[in-house]
Amino acid sequence: MKEEFGQVLTQLWQNHRGKTSGLVIGMLFGTAILCFGFWHTFFVICCGLIGLFIGLQLDNGEDAWANIREKIWTLFERFQR
Repeated sequence: MKEEFGQVLTQLWQNHRGKTSGLVIGMLFGTAILCFGFWHTFFVICCGLIGLFIGLQLDNGEDAWANIREKIWTLFERFQR
């Protein structure tokens, strides 16, 4: 039984990687909303995306803080118009 389940999962991952990833992410997102609520889940996802952005900047050897200040400044300029 376990071997068959593992083979099915492996086959799904190899043949339908995008669909499988989308299904898992959607189920995790739905479960998080049911357990914690929309705004708490939204906050955690935003924090994760900010962390991902900073990590990508650091991996590329760029100045992450300067890029963050620049993006925040352009955001403020848009709202001042």
